[in-house]
Amino acid sequence: MKISYNWLKDYIDVPWNWEELVERLTMAGLELEDAVDQQALFNGIVVGHVNIVEKHPNTDRLRVCTVDIGDSTATIVCGAPNVAAGQLVPVCLPGKQLPDGTKIEETVIRGIQSSGMICSEAELGIGEDVSGILVIDAAATHGEPFAKQSGLDDIEIDFEVTPNRPDCLSIFGIAREVRALSGVELRPPTVALKEVGAAATDEVEIQVLASSMCPRYCARVVRNVELRPSPDWLTRRLNAVGLRPINNVVDITNYVLMELGHPLHAFDLDKLEGRRVLVRTAQDGEQVETLDGVTRALTPEILVIADAQKPIAVAGIMGGSNTEVADDTTNVLLESAYFHPGTVRNGRAILSMQSEAAMRFERGADYHATSMALDRAAGLIADLCSGQVAPGMIDISVDFAPTRVDARLSRIRNLLSVNFEASRVVEILELLGCQVEIEADVLHVRVPSFRPDLQREVDLVEEVGRIHGYDRIESSTMITAPISFALNSNDAQQREIRQRLSGLGLDEVITNSIVDDTFLEFFDTSVDGPLTLSNPPTEDQSILRPSLVGSLLDVARRNFNQRADSVAIFEIGKCYYSIDEDYEVSEQMRLAGLWSGGASKSTWRRDQRDVDFLDLKGVVEILLADLNCEFSPAHVSWLRPGFAAAVTFQREELGFVGEVEPRLCLAFDIERKVFIFDLDFDHLASLRSDTKSNYYPLPRFPPIERDLAVVVSTDVSNGEVEFQILDSAPDLIETVELFDVYQGDQIPPNRKSLAYAIRLRAPEKTLADAEADAVMKTVLKNLEKSLGAKLR
Repeated sequence: MKISYNWLKDYIDVPWNWEELVERLTMAGLELEDAVDQQALFNGIVVGHVNIVEKHPNTDRLRVCTVDIGDSTATIVCGAPNVAAGQLVPVCLPGKQLPDGTKIEETVIRGIQSSGMICSEAELGIGEDVSGILVIDAAATHGEPFAKQSGLDDIEIDFEVTPNRPDCLSIFGIAREVRALSGVELRPPTVALKEVGAAATDEVEIQVLASSMCPRYCARVVRNVELRPSPDWLTRRLNAVGLRPINNVVDITNYVLMELGHPLHAFDLDKLEGRRVLVRTAQDGEQVETLDGVTRALTPEILVIADAQKPIAVAGIMGGSNTEVADDTTNVLLESAYFHPGTVRNGRAILSMQSEAAMRFERGADYHATSMALDRAAGLIADLCSGQVAPGMIDISVDFAPTRVDARLSRIRNLLSVNFEASRVVEILELLGCQVEIEADVLHVRVPSFRPDLQREVDLVEEVGRIHGYDRIESSTMITAPISFALNSNDAQQREIRQRLSGLGLDEVITNSIVDDTFLEFFDTSVDGPLTLSNPPTEDQSILRPSLVGSLLDVARRNFNQRADSVAIFEIGKCYYSIDEDYEVSEQMRLAGLWSGGASKSTWRRDQRDVDFLDLKGVVEILLADLNCEFSPAHVSWLRPGFAAAVTFQREELGFVGEVEPRLCLAFDIERKVFIFDLDFDHLASLRSDTKSNYYPLPRFPPIERDLAVVVSTDVSNGEVEFQILDSAPDLIETVELFDVYQGDQIPPNRKSLAYAIRLRAPEKTLADAEADAVMKTVLKNLEKSLGAKLR
């Protein structure tokens, strides 16, 4: 938001110079973008009086001017055709420079010494006219600084306004901030109207057919306007805030926009078909050419202003060229409305448009400023355009319920760590335009309509702290706010798993949940359909991810493209599924990890090798050590056959681990073997929360070791055999380790031999051989019964 320091002083006696003003507003939340001291730009440019103009003796194109610059007289050679004796003109003195940096020196032009330069609008950077020199108003004093005499001794200040502060998108809005910070009284813009002629309702009929999108629509009729260039003071003010003057009517609507922050639009009344205005949604197939010369296709989601036949404006965004104010305009319909922020935001997004009006409406305009801005503009049009304001404002509106927020004094004091007196809090809120009533510890606050951001108690706390000054709050070593360190079970599980995987050498990544729809080509997500966004941020990112695998592969690709030797990463994040034909959404937290490249980062060890399937399987085993999970062969579409395992716990599937299919790696431009695990974190967390970690003292008695070789079907997994062995005598069997697998001539077809080293130990005594033999018989009997195993 660009403001003029001089313009700001129309509404409040600013008690600080502009540097301190910027500092105080910055501390209150308005970040400075830029500041330009115009007086410094025009340093060395003075008002001169042209005493004599003579023809140059050596050329017909130039004139030799004698110019009084106050304390001396200068001879200046000038080529402008409009230079004449008696004029007051801007003169750039020798040794000084123009605003664009061009330095002016004494020089000889065709044999005549020229001591300075008489400047044009374009050379001064205040206009586009290059046809001749700028002639200054006769009220100016020659010899005085040009900036001061021309009203250009101003400071242009540009603030970054956060989206929640639409009230600061105007000069008067900034003045309200200065009032809140200083306590100095405001001077609102004067509104003086003289109404003449027939009533406005005799000239135009207005209907609002979408009141939920347009809760208030106001209009005035101004007859017999005379279009001409705006006066200098208005032109200068628009230039100061970065707007280009067009004509006096349009300039007035822009002036009021920047002054009060409320957008207005002027229609040529005589171009309205049927002299009707309809506020309605667009119809399929309708189009409108907006003021920027672009023809835009409209949809029923867009609110438009229409006459009896066609749209004439996109509501809250931009007017149409078919009813714009032009040189032949004599009667004007002036519009001022309040459009619902979501309506304007949606229409702007659909049409890919932006405008000063849309920027304000979509953040939340001031409902009550609608009529004030309209009367202010109508009065200026009457004064500057010789217009006649028709009696009566057309005002179609629905009831506006003011926002009421309760705030506790005790809460304000605790959060800000300042022992405010109640009177000070009330003073601050009233300076901000609020109406306050006190009841014991509670403040009942009625929020002004220009502050739509004040919705909750904490918003009022922030305002009190902001205006009081955060820099004035003394630091303290005391903690007054409640602080809780307790984590819920899911958060605690996430923290522990992050620590475990980080300790195992994997780096955590956080990827975007919105992914490329080409990811769906590679993964079987077991869903009825992808969750496609109706308004994706980019063309390449259009679906909510159904898996973390594609995101991790993309991270690996980027790292390998940067010549990384090894990538070991993991992510805990949500995946999204459609679980029925109505696209009901299911969210699931997943845990996935990826490891590819070198197994060791050492540059001098001789055992350099790449990671393999067993490396990542070992990571998963350590991660899930407290669950004693099992691994069994699996068939997964994106994992290489024979190098994929299902991770199960008590026959419940938790996920998969394996080598990524080479074709999938190539699709992500990865030319290495990649190993990934993908687990259901929600299921895993529920199992781990039910599993308590038990701690045992070191054993005092020696173990007994036995070997057991059994023949089982090739369909039986090692995990199933180990589970049955442990389950046979869980109090005595300490460990089971597979040390041999054999298939050959001595083993029947479709059978295999598995040999195990079994360690037995009793916690309270030394186990006897007879007792160990009994356990082994029980184990063999259990294996025969459950898996059909035979002793080899």
